[in-house]
Amino acid sequence: MATQALTFLLNKNLDFPITDEPWTSLLSAAGMSAEATTDIPKMNQLLAEGVPDMAYVPGAGFCVMMRKGISHYRGLVIATSKFSGQPAQRTLLVVRHDDQASCLDDLEGSTYGYLNRSCSSSFFPPAIMLHEKGKKLETFFTLKQVPGWQDRVDAVIAQSIRATMILEDVWKMTPENAQTTKVIGEYHTCVPAVLIVRKDLRSDVVTTFQEHLLSYRPDWKNVYGAFRPFYFADIQTFYHQLCQLPDDEVS
Repeated sequence: MATQALTFLLNKNLDFPITDEPWTSLLSAAGMSAEATTDIPKMNQLLAEGVPDMAYVPGAGFCVMMRKGISHYRGLVIATSKFSGQPAQRTLLVVRHDDQASCLDDLEGSTYGYLNRSCSSSFFPPAIMLHEKGKKLETFFTLKQVPGWQDRVDAVIAQSIRATMILEDVWKMTPENAQTTKVIGEYHTCVPAVLIVRKDLRSDVVTTFQEHLLSYRPDWKNVYGAFRPFYFADIQTFYHQLCQLPDDEVS
């Protein structure tokens, strides 16, 4: 009887080189096909149905799955900051350097740029920060989806949006950001990407991928640094805060 093909679904925004070695050989040996996508609603639907055998997802996306009781998967490895080596990262609230705003409260009614509704650094942190003030993201801001990472900062500089939140690691990779933008707020316990596996995925496949993931040395230009084993403790604070948000902000 033929072995059922395995599938690996990746959020393309998370910058994982799935078409490079050793991943292509590992996928071939495991009989696994990989797809990187930016169709986040479709990806979320497939994960809710338990279709992919492995997936590389935003940490916030995994937290949303747990909040909704989607229990097909467990965390295998978690990404880290390439500067600190830790999973928890700061995400910065930035405006143009000449903007008069000095804090989040000053931005009410402004256009805010975010990557997508699963984004751990640009969507959920401001929602959490505003919820603590008794306010809602979608009524406080006019929201505008802006693809890319540094692209959102560039959109602030170009004044197509007034503000965004961006991982500190990404912000630091373009030194000019320190002159062209101003940091007026921050969120400290932003969760990075997590590679998740179905709980019933064959142990030999899981072990092989985990060994290679833990020894993987990412390019310095990548969004995230190296992986380490996943522990719920690394996302617990963020998960708790996300669970306080109203249902209509957690999609």
